[in-house]
Amino acid sequence: MSDSSEIFAAMGEAVKGASGKALRRKFKGTVVFSISDKDEKYSLDLKSKEPSASSGDGGMSSPDLHVTVSEADMIKLVNKELNPQQAFMKGKLKIKGKMALAMKLTAVLAATRKCLPPKSRL
Repeated sequence: MSDSSEIFAAMGEAVKGASGKALRRKFKGTVVFSISDKDEKYSLDLKSKEPSASSGDGGMSSPDLHVTVSEADMIKLVNKELNPQQAFMKGKLKIKGKMALAMKLTAVLAATRKCLPPKSRL
C-alpha cells in the first residue's frame, strides 16, 4: 500500500451497500481524519442515511471524532501492524471527541481492510 488516499478510497467502498449499513449500525458518528505529515484531511460520515467517506473535512463543522495520525501509522493501523489502543497510548494517534466512538474505530478499519487490494507476498 502506497499512501493514505488508497486507504480512504477503500474506506469509501467499505461504507457503501449492505456492509455500509451494518457498519453504520455499529458506528453511528462522523469522523475527520487528519494526516499530520501531509496536511490532508478525510471525512467519514456514518450518521447520515447515505454513509460516505471523502477527502477534505466534508463540511463538518463539529465532527463527533477528530483523529490525527501520520500517514505511516495510518498504513500500519489498517494493516494490523499497529494496535489503535497502543498507538493512542504511545501518542502516535491523537483523538478529540467521543472516546466511546473511538473504541469502535477498529470496526471501521476492519471493513476498510477487506476492501483494499491484496498485499503482494514477494
